Amino acid sequence: MSSEGKPRDVGTSADDYDGAYYDCGGLQVGSHGGYVEYSWETDEWRNFFLGIAERIVAVAQPKSFLDVGCARGLLVQALATKGVDAEGVDISAHAVESAHDDVKGRLRVGSATEPHPKKYDMISCIETLEHMDPQSVQLAIDAMTSATDKILFSSTPRDFEEATHINVNPVGQWAAWFAERGFYRRPDVDATFLTPWALYLERAEHTPRSLVHMYEEQLAPMREEVAVKRNALLQAQRDASEGLGGAGLGDRSLDDDVLLRRHADLAARDNVMGLEAQIVNLENQLTEARARVKRLRERAEVAERELVEVRQSRTWRVGRAVTGPLGRLKG
Repeated sequence: MSSEGKPRDVGTSADDYDGAYYDCGGLQVGSHGGYVEYSWETDEWRNFFLGIAERIVAVAQPKSFLDVGCARGLLVQALATKGVDAEGVDISAHAVESAHDDVKGRLRVGSATEPHPKKYDMISCIETLEHMDPQSVQLAIDAMTSATDKILFSSTPRDFEEATHINVNPVGQWAAWFAERGFYRRPDVDATFLTPWALYLERAEHTPRSLVHMYEEQLAPMREEVAVKRNALLQAQRDASEGLGGAGLGDRSLDDDVLLRRHADLAARDNVMGLEAQIVNLENQLTEARARVKRLRERAEVAERELVEVRQSRTWRVGRAVTGPLGRLKG
């Protein structure tokens, strides 16, 4: 990103993802914390991607799969162990060449902007497009949406520190770009098993009405759930405060109870934050859908006015005068 936080016009290149990028502590296991070697032999990474693969299979049951920006192919290898015919493409020759021997044959060096050679049941693109310039991003989205009907997508909305993150965007912006190609988030599928901002998108034909209905149907229960959990969190905090106030220093059982309550508070707070993040994303997409409805209504009103003007015109009246008798003669 530039110093103003705007995308750079020039993207990164294959040279930016050499051995130094992969082997010098540049990658972090999402939920495990700490920097570790990015390879199939590393327990944290292998278990992480096996878990992701298991969820993908449960949600989408893909027989064929492509991971765009696959790096060393850890997700491809994990899916292969689940019986999926998975492939990967990455711009880094180093990443492909240093992949595990069991998966190397499934990977190829190439750009995300290039048309994909065949159709796939599902495509994933995980933390990749933020590395690309704006024009290349659009080409990459075109390539993916032309080769599948299901996409698992993730791009950090806030990591501006990584030097190669030159095009960081909010989740709503990515969702809008996919929507322009006829792909919409499935709000009934929780993709946070991948990242908190991940999107599971499917090709669908929506009217503005069906789109608004789909999001509202999911948004209302989520709002209710957030309210219930927020109240439960506040009550737990009050109970914990009362427990602290009445507990003696020597009363170990009360101390343990307070610690358990604090743990429950933190767990509830995490759930609330996750739900609120999903709600924000849904509200952004709902706003876009409402704007689209407004535009369509405005177009309809303009067309209706033009039709009235045509019917009131002399040409229309003359035409009606001529075609009316002809129609009766034909009858």
